[in-house]
Amino acid sequence: MSMCTMSAAIRTLLILLCLSAGALGQSAGAQAAADDSPYALARTRAGEPAWAPLLRLRAAAPRFAPDTTAGRAERGAPERQAWLQLLAQAEATFGNPQRALEAWDQLGRPFTGDLTPFRQRYGSARQVSAFDTLVAMADTARVIMVNERHHAAVDRLLTLRLLRALRAKGYRYFAAEAFAVDTALPDRGYVTDDGSYLSEPLFAEVVREALRLGYTLVPYEASARQFDEPDSLTPQQRRDWAQAQNLVARTLAVDPQARVLVHAGFDHIKQQASATWSPMAAYFTRLTGIDPVTVDQTNATARSRPEASHPVHQALRGRVPLDGTIFLSDSSGESIGASALLVDLVVVRAQAPDIAGRPAYMTMNGLRSARRVSVPECRRLNCVVTAHRAAEPDEAAVLDRVEVVQQDAVTLFLPAEAVRVSVYAHDGRRLRSWTLPRPR
Repeated sequence: MSMCTMSAAIRTLLILLCLSAGALGQSAGAQAAADDSPYALARTRAGEPAWAPLLRLRAAAPRFAPDTTAGRAERGAPERQAWLQLLAQAEATFGNPQRALEAWDQLGRPFTGDLTPFRQRYGSARQVSAFDTLVAMADTARVIMVNERHHAAVDRLLTLRLLRALRAKGYRYFAAEAFAVDTALPDRGYVTDDGSYLSEPLFAEVVREALRLGYTLVPYEASARQFDEPDSLTPQQRRDWAQAQNLVARTLAVDPQARVLVHAGFDHIKQQASATWSPMAAYFTRLTGIDPVTVDQTNATARSRPEASHPVHQALRGRVPLDGTIFLSDSSGESIGASALLVDLVVVRAQAPDIAGRPAYMTMNGLRSARRVSVPECRRLNCVVTAHRAAEPDEAAVLDRVEVVQQDAVTLFLPAEAVRVSVYAHDGRRLRSWTLPRPR
């Protein structure tokens, strides 16, 4: 669902969520919220496991069920929308991609119209490798901006793959909306397991890869101080304007020849303002004169079920490759759908196939392989199983994490090295921890 198609209420909630509760392990921005608000439920409290907010959000489902009572439905809608977004983000961070998509898809309405026009327009479109296209464009592009759905870890896969290819072409800066100012991160080499977007295993690997390749990591999110500027901007405009200012100040202002890969959320990468949204990318161009290459991944990618997908995706059902990320191109080479979304390129991606009940994209372009692990403790118990690099402490972001519901074995996606596996009860008690040796 594009933010262009969302109601004003949902758009406002997304601004608040991105500002404050996107990092579930950090303090939610609605500080004055009641203790039982979705934002308060999503906060990690002292001494509890990182997944405790997810369990609270799940347990609150009856409170946020749709209310059809006259008058009450409208008043309850914003909190329900916030709860669904926070629940989706938490499910994704803690290894439940299908449940994340199911929660998020309740925010929209399935397309039930006639697919014939979409089949006629897109049926003969050329399918072009997104990765190859962007690598070629990087020869001349100064800035490439890729977006993501915060509740869909698969949207981080393209960025992970681009890091190495773009580094070879002179890109030295990797900026992410999710980054906080963390001066110790480059020396430490890993993000901490705080429940934020960054501690999701695929995003954590993106950070590790960027550090391995020698990128300068650039946080550019708006600070609280920047929201106090005396101007006529709306909160959304002020946030995106501040993001653009921060991005420029930490890249081109210190290195005029900088080449930058940016990983952003949703509509911040749109290149023009609309009646309801003033994006960071448009402000960036105003400040620098640079027209970035912008790549949308939030519209024509798979949802929890086919009927919830974008009509283009539905029209091409069965024709999108399962093992690739593509653009659809017309006879002139233009990415179909880009002009309507105010971006340069639109990713089309099929639902990822499974490996032993888990998404195959967790192989992370070949960086990981599936390993079956016995967890007899979980045969009669709901557990959380984590994997860490053997040399990293428990506070480090996990290599993988999966919830195990009364099963005695689980599939983990691990690098070819020794890893520490731990089994926890839902209440945070560590039941067992051991080292898996490097596979032979």
